[in-house]
Amino acid sequence: MSEMKRPPADPRRGPFDTEINTRAVVGFVFWLVLGVAIVAGGMWMFQSRLEKRAQSTDEAPSPLVDRTQRRLPPEPRLQTTPELDLQAYRREERRRAASWGWIDEKTGVVHIPVERALEIVAARGLPAHPSAGSAPSLPLPAAPPGGQP
Repeated sequence: MSEMKRPPADPRRGPFDTEINTRAVVGFVFWLVLGVAIVAGGMWMFQSRLEKRAQSTDEAPSPLVDRTQRRLPPEPRLQTTPELDLQAYRREERRRAASWGWIDEKTGVVHIPVERALEIVAARGLPAHPSAGSAPSLPLPAAPPGGQP
């Protein structure tokens, strides 16, 4: 068999210079950059044409519309200050839980402060479990001082 002949080693090249085809790598990078530039330029031109077309089809705003006034979106709207709304809601619930008032004046249903309700339950106890078909009847608490319900 004949031996394969190798070209003589160039003393200026290192041991790995012959394994990497630098010309092919540089050519690939060149064509890659050129392709990306062409695609980006085409996309930019397409975008500008679409913007011009959209602007040309827009109607001129009516001179009767006052652009200085802020217009609200239609209902239902999102809360703009949910923290403040929650604080107001909790404040109202605390006020209601600590006050006396009518729920339904015709039927005689009232709301009483939580502390007073706890005192009544502690003094009288909870009602016994009702028998089937009958509703429990609780006596109304004594009227609060001041003549309110």
